[in-house]
Amino acid sequence: MIREGAHDAGLPLHPDPAGLRLIASHRDAQAAVLDAADLALIEPMFERDTEEGAAAFVAWCLDICRAHDVDLFVPQNGRALIATHAEAFAAIGTRVSVPASSEMLALIEDKAAFYEAALEVGLPMPLTIEVRDATGFDAAVAEIRAAGLNPCIKPPEGVFGAGFWLLDDGCDLFSTLMNPEGHVVATDVVHRALAEPGLGKRLLVMEHLAGVEWSLDCVCRDGELIVGVARRKEGRAQRLETDGPAFEIGRRAIAAFGLSGLINLQCRAARIDDGDPRLLEINTRMSGGCVYTRYAGVRLPWCHVATELGLIVPQDIPEPEPGALVAAVGDAVLIADRTTVHG
Repeated sequence: MIREGAHDAGLPLHPDPAGLRLIASHRDAQAAVLDAADLALIEPMFERDTEEGAAAFVAWCLDICRAHDVDLFVPQNGRALIATHAEAFAAIGTRVSVPASSEMLALIEDKAAFYEAALEVGLPMPLTIEVRDATGFDAAVAEIRAAGLNPCIKPPEGVFGAGFWLLDDGCDLFSTLMNPEGHVVATDVVHRALAEPGLGKRLLVMEHLAGVEWSLDCVCRDGELIVGVARRKEGRAQRLETDGPAFEIGRRAIAAFGLSGLINLQCRAARIDDGDPRLLEINTRMSGGCVYTRYAGVRLPWCHVATELGLIVPQDIPEPEPGALVAAVGDAVLIADRTTVHG
């Protein structure tokens, strides 16, 4: 079992951190990562989707890296933005570690664009149709059902499964309101939402995959998988695996998009017998569940940082051990009572 808390934040530290100093920043002063960092900084609330806010965010990051002589900067948010300014960071002696170019990161983070790109390189994907209005939605649902598949929806951008819903004509709205964690909604409810006036609506209508789900956390470099551990979802627990369908798809995807760094891939089988596995998405950042993989005998965040800094080579990384069954258990821990310090 894994107890989640500040002492278990999945930090990129090895039992022998080789004198490294970890600086972490977050908008949330109570984020667990800040309690385990050597230096914790609270990020100002930049509006990164505006030109002014994006410039201010980059300038703040540059100032922090310069002031603290940062050797390696591993952004978890604003990755595409930081990637466009990698040369500015290099000029002050800071190496930026991102999985790909800013253009490739933007493509992968847009699930509609990524779906098309993945199909072009031959990756197995669930049937996915992007819609922007109620008419397109109705047509997409009809197409998926005509293929004998069950439809579901999710937004083209987002994290942690936000916006995912299974479509069920027999589900009444009251049931959806009373059990939002069930993620089941009537098709007509979505139709009416898309029919309302408003600009910029985008939605993915997809076939629902009924089989097992895998979450593959891995370190890769220049399109090659270095080390990885897959978490096979088994109810509230997760079984750690070191080979199988997720790795087969993962290697192909990493090579196809030339990825580097610590990333996460989501896969799911179309059939309940684990057959016909598909790639759902690539997360070009460390996943929240990456900490679980240490029960396979490797600390993937440390492997990433240590290889980036040249402290180890891939051949130094031990082979992960499969088989552990892990689960998260909530715990109460003391955290620092911080004032707002922006570095």
